[in-house]
Amino acid sequence: MAPIAQQLTYQEFPQKFVYDEQDKEWRIRKKAFALGRMYFVPPNAKDERFYLRTLLTVVKGPTSFENLRTFSGVTYPTFRDACLARGLLEDDGEWRQCLLEASFMQTGERLRDLFATLLLFCCPAKPERLWNEFREQICDDLGYQLRCGGRQDPRDDEIFDYGLWLIERLLVKTQRKRLQDFPDMPLPERDWEGVAENTLIGEQLNYDRDHERNLAEERLAQLNSEQLDAYNQIISSVESQAGQTFFLNGPGGTGKTFVYNTICNSVRSRGWIALCVASSGIASLLLCGGRTAHSMFKIPLSLDPDSTCPIRKEGRLAALIRSTRLIIWDEITMQHRYAAEAVDRTCRDILNVRDRPFGGITVVFGGDFQQILPVVPRGSREDVVSATLLRSDLWKYVKVLKLIRNMRVANAPNAHTFSSWLLKIGHGDELADDGTVQLPYGMIASDVDTFIDKIYPGIRSSPPPPPDYFLNRMILSPRNSDVADLNARILDMMPGEVESLLSVDSVVDEAGVDDGLSGSNTLPPEFLRTLNPSSLPPGDLQLKPSCPLILLRNLCPEKGLCNGTRMVLVRMSRRVLEVKLIGGEHNGQLALIPRITLSPTESQTGFAFVLRRRQFPVRLAFALTINKAQGQSVKHVGIDLRIPVFSHGQLYVALSRATSSQNIHVLLPEEERDIGRTCNVVYPEVLVDMVRLAQLGHLAFRLTPA
Repeated sequence: MAPIAQQLTYQEFPQKFVYDEQDKEWRIRKKAFALGRMYFVPPNAKDERFYLRTLLTVVKGPTSFENLRTFSGVTYPTFRDACLARGLLEDDGEWRQCLLEASFMQTGERLRDLFATLLLFCCPAKPERLWNEFREQICDDLGYQLRCGGRQDPRDDEIFDYGLWLIERLLVKTQRKRLQDFPDMPLPERDWEGVAENTLIGEQLNYDRDHERNLAEERLAQLNSEQLDAYNQIISSVESQAGQTFFLNGPGGTGKTFVYNTICNSVRSRGWIALCVASSGIASLLLCGGRTAHSMFKIPLSLDPDSTCPIRKEGRLAALIRSTRLIIWDEITMQHRYAAEAVDRTCRDILNVRDRPFGGITVVFGGDFQQILPVVPRGSREDVVSATLLRSDLWKYVKVLKLIRNMRVANAPNAHTFSSWLLKIGHGDELADDGTVQLPYGMIASDVDTFIDKIYPGIRSSPPPPPDYFLNRMILSPRNSDVADLNARILDMMPGEVESLLSVDSVVDEAGVDDGLSGSNTLPPEFLRTLNPSSLPPGDLQLKPSCPLILLRNLCPEKGLCNGTRMVLVRMSRRVLEVKLIGGEHNGQLALIPRITLSPTESQTGFAFVLRRRQFPVRLAFALTINKAQGQSVKHVGIDLRIPVFSHGQLYVALSRATSSQNIHVLLPEEERDIGRTCNVVYPEVLVDMVRLAQLGHLAFRLTPA
């Protein structure tokens, strides 16, 4: 009986045990079901009763009050102290503990990255105290750097000043913030780089022109004929400052990113500025010097038809835009047209050129309208289509450049057949009357366990597989709930003990509305922890060393920490994760991830209140939603279609992530596995080639019913 009891919390105990009134003892429950209840103590009580109740909801197998106050071998004097040690409370001391735990994992540059993340996302009340306590660890590699730079025996104050300068530079690159934006933080006293007055322009001009020229020549020799034609037209516009607007249209795998980077190498080799942005963090990592469009241009999170970007005309970012010859914007097809229109209005205003798109800067949009379109919450088909760039006034200025040849599967067996079949999926060809399409029988998995073993062979081995193993494989599913179930199932297969990292949750009271008797006071923390909206990490984050993770926020794009970055867990503590990035330019680099406070809007969660959660901004990444996978390619792809796709482009995106049809495995509902058919959703009115043919009168084009 004891082993079972040790796996239960206080309130879970009645689910498995029943009290025998006659013998005065607990017995294992053999029938029926019961829910344990505890007296409610409002969170704002902030006395020992609340902290005791909090511990009873999370500690498994407590044997006494003293046992409840014990954590990691230390018995704490109060229940509140025990809650703090377990990370169950919001407290400014968490950031001190976070840096303390991180200092045992990493030093120097990684701690500076972490300190900048704490400033930007965690809002510590006394950041200067954290700096004064941990500056030696944060700057422990800088004395050596200064000595290597020719400064003999640098003083401590010089080393710390250099550290502050490096942190400020990171803040500027990440969110255009400066140390003076954080009260009481010391400021660097000197400019340690001595570069141009505008560091944004200096950063864009800081490329080795000879190296860029060599890369451009090397890549030019590898372009196929259609890629070379697109390259020549774009470069011609840049050279002549014609200010044309292009759309590089091509299915996944046709080499759009390769063309972008070749163009950038060529432009930068001449000392010109090319700004590379993408609609998603993960796509931006594939571009040379890439950033998300929102971070580069300060695009508002809430957009309307008249939005502009809050960029001061006399500021450094405006000066950078005036010096720019080329803007490349990848994955524009998944971005709301209001974002592109806001940047267009801003550029016209900054350059004082009202009659030319983007003020006369050459712009290259890129993407594939066969893929996933902008997300419009609770929007109809017409709303989604209306949100695309095709419905923007800018589209009339766009010249479409087409890439057709699929380079991703060019060397795979039956490459041409697979490529042609993918195009049919993307165009919605060969659909039956019920909206389904036939899948090759060789792709169909017989059951869930076989499906998982096909994608993750050896996942049960000890030691666990290396990071590159996860780089080359993923499972995709349309729904977040199915993704969560698959992640939990595969994590259970991995060797090692599960570590449960609990969030701190509360409800944000609305000033002037909540009166202290509503809001956070009516919802117990253990209930809030069970809420699992897709915009937040889980309240109960269960991890094992070496498991794959995906980042849910743009923490530091400069260091590869973007929304959608995949990584593998190296070490963990209650307040910091050490991870190794996989894929992209930063593959193999280590990073530190703290708990941050996240508070999405009611529209993002669907709740009637604003939930505030302090948690590590990550989720497990054995399985991902199809939307999260857009822009990534791997060798082995599993697609869970037990619940079929429900929006335009999802099936096409999922199938086109793989480099070979032989490495795709699909899990269908049990009753459909012998038939091999699944739903495909396509909006033909957004396919660029169809739109162009319709405009030319070569196609009798009509909208299909929603």
